[in-house]
Amino acid sequence: MKKASILILTVALLLAGCSGNKEEKNAASPSAATSSASASPSAQPSPSPSAEASSSAEASSAPSAGEVSIVFPASLNESGDVEGMTAEVKEAGATNITENGDGSVTATISQENLDKLLQKYHAELSAVIEGAQSGDGSSSIKNLEYDEATFNEYNITVDRAAYESEDSADGLVIFGLAMQSMMYQVYSGVPEADMKITFNLIDESTGEVFETSVLPEAEAVQ
Repeated sequence: MKKASILILTVALLLAGCSGNKEEKNAASPSAATSSASASPSAQPSPSPSAEASSSAEASSAPSAGEVSIVFPASLNESGDVEGMTAEVKEAGATNITENGDGSVTATISQENLDKLLQKYHAELSAVIEGAQSGDGSSSIKNLEYDEATFNEYNITVDRAAYESEDSADGLVIFGLAMQSMMYQVYSGVPEADMKITFNLIDESTGEVFETSVLPEAEAVQ
């Protein structure tokens, strides 16, 4: 298997296992509230310490006005390195970083700082794409079209023979695009179940798609 394919599969393994986040919310039903209100003070049960702690944690992690929550999928936290994974967003001003029971991580950040972070990623992704298209001549990539608003789909025209060569390092370009595009989706608030990046490889000589990779599912269509 060529090096580029190995790198794509590496990304897939890093991001595999994505599934919808399950949120647990504890709220008293209206009927229970009415019953409690009509009961005498002596008849009302005292809340347990665990319930109080849970309510306190939820209140402290809830975004304030002008703030939003970022959810890092559990699939990005398989190593358990929460500090490393959230270092960038923390540097951007995020607070209340909490590891959830399902392995995902939630952080709170102001909308202003989040916008700046997204602008940074947008600029970095655009620079990588521009560099890939204006290489030193050794690259097999001849043209690269993409969805500039979401970075969730790439049409990459290549010299197929050069791309499939064992000496090709263009898989590193795809690796970089995949990782940064995934983080761009995280910061854009895309739900884990909806995160998807499609790479269509097009043969320059025929104009036909000869390989499609969808990450993180890693579905390959020849």
